[in-house]
Amino acid sequence: MNQAELIQLGLSLVAVLFVAWLVGKLGLGADPRIEDAAHAIRLAEEAEAGFKGVEVARDHAGFAAIVRNAEGRMMLVRAHGNHFAARPVDAAVMGRLDKEFLTLTMPEKTFGAVTLKLGKEAGMWASRMRDLNCG
Repeated sequence: MNQAELIQLGLSLVAVLFVAWLVGKLGLGADPRIEDAAHAIRLAEEAEAGFKGVEVARDHAGFAAIVRNAEGRMMLVRAHGNHFAARPVDAAVMGRLDKEFLTLTMPEKTFGAVTLKLGKEAGMWASRMRDLNCG
């Protein structure tokens, strides 16, 4: 290799390292998870002013959670890219129970369906979904 090729190689390496550093600094490519119930409540409360969460059903992997307030209203919080998105759960939301899994399909097609692995709690939360549809 001649000197010009070595300089070009060195500059290319510096550029690649800079881009990798910048991606990390911006948080791109992150794998956000809902850490615990308190984190899920905080995300729901940030999404809707006045919403005060009291109970949480968190997906075992931490990708999504359902947060309920004292009045029985519910909010679905899910990972969306490297951030989180939240939507109210109401009678327009379709819920489907499959053993330990609860799938919620929002009327907003761009939000998509969310499947939460809730374990033994899945049936209780599915029942709450039925109550929304009846009330």
